Amino acid sequence: MTGGAIAVPVPPGPSVAPPAGIAANCSVDVSAALKSWFKALAPGQTVVMRPGACYEVDEGIKLKKPQGLTVYGGEYRSTVVPGDQAGQPASAKGYPVFTVLGGSHVTLESMQISGANPGGYHPRLAFAGGIEFEGTANALVRGVTISHTFGDGITLAPLRGGADHNSGMIIGPATNVTIDGVTVDGAGRQGLTFASADGAQVSDVILKNIGLDTFDFEGDQTGEGASDVTIDGCLASGGAIFFANGGASNAASTHDITVEHCTMSVPQAGSAILVVRHGVGGNTKRLRGPFFFESDVLRCGASAYVGCVQLHGADVTISDSHLLFPTGTVHEAVYGLSGATATFSQDVVKGYGRTGTASRKSQVHISGGVWTPAEKG
Repeated sequence: MTGGAIAVPVPPGPSVAPPAGIAANCSVDVSAALKSWFKALAPGQTVVMRPGACYEVDEGIKLKKPQGLTVYGGEYRSTVVPGDQAGQPASAKGYPVFTVLGGSHVTLESMQISGANPGGYHPRLAFAGGIEFEGTANALVRGVTISHTFGDGITLAPLRGGADHNSGMIIGPATNVTIDGVTVDGAGRQGLTFASADGAQVSDVILKNIGLDTFDFEGDQTGEGASDVTIDGCLASGGAIFFANGGASNAASTHDITVEHCTMSVPQAGSAILVVRHGVGGNTKRLRGPFFFESDVLRCGASAYVGCVQLHGADVTISDSHLLFPTGTVHEAVYGLSGATATFSQDVVKGYGRTGTASRKSQVHISGGVWTPAEKG
């Protein structure tokens, strides 16, 4: 089913590699040197790292408006820990190993990215993730392993117009991004974050030991949000929420999200599917979504106080899926349906205590399938 990081052949044709003067044994931080070297490359270059190359990149590698760039191979380490942030502005909170600002047709493949996170979420390094695309078009991440970052594994974010690209008006979302055969292990924040994305295809990914949410669809301001995203094939274990949608952005910005052929190997700490209440400034008149879950295995019931599917103002369809609860316990399959529409079609739901619909404004439709509540006592 899902194999995580896949073997990717070396790209054919001419290629270049960083000069020997840039230390490739992870003995010293070469962030600035690599950034300068990448900046000098002509458009359309293919970079193939030498076998065994390892680069310490504590300040990250920021690529500005790259065009047709392929980076193949190499190991990239950030050794930064929370105590190292002394003297840094509070807004910094660490840097992704790779940040791509704008640009198009960027490929990152067959590489290893790692941080120094011993486990869990550390707010002081919340942005010290693996890869972040900011308004990049037609990007590809393939055959990559990301481990122990303090921030997200991969983030799809908007390109902003400020001089530092961290403020100012949103210019545009990341578009037509492909993530294939990737493993994220031990990310302290989210596994994959879709803050601002228009078109993304995710396939055959493994996400484990995530500090917060496995998949986070988070639009925090007007203009952010994700649309036309398909996640096809994933294996998830650990973390708080399997699928979360929140933020204060307009509800219309996040829609047409499909999660299919995904398996939760163990229950996570919270709900399997959570759409939170609209934040300040959100459009409360429109349902968020639609969100589609097809042919998935969702493991629920990590806590008796957490529903399996918890929705506030959302349009959700779950079809041909299994929702499984621990044996001998009583849980709610559906909880907190505030002004939401939930449709279950041909699903197998085992081990819940009661449906748990909590709002007269919500609608739950159950068509076919088998629903078997837990035995009392």
